[in-house]
Amino acid sequence: MDHHPVKSSRIASIAYDEASGILEIRFHDDSTLRYEKVPERIYRLFLQVVSKGRFYDGVIKGKFTELRGNSR
Repeated sequence: MDHHPVKSSRIASIAYDEASGILEIRFHDDSTLRYEKVPERIYRLFLQVVSKGRFYDGVIKGKFTELRGNSR
């Protein structure tokens, strides 16, 4: 997955795999979270919103199956 750097105090970059529907979020503390079955429209919105942290907290966190780990 190709990560797209974003402007955020918490989130460093975001990646999405269309085939699997996996959204991957890399944080500035170098931790990585993966979420399964995320619709592509959610990923596109995530890239567009001004506050990535608020979007993450309100739309993604706790709403999709979360997998912790480092995918590098």
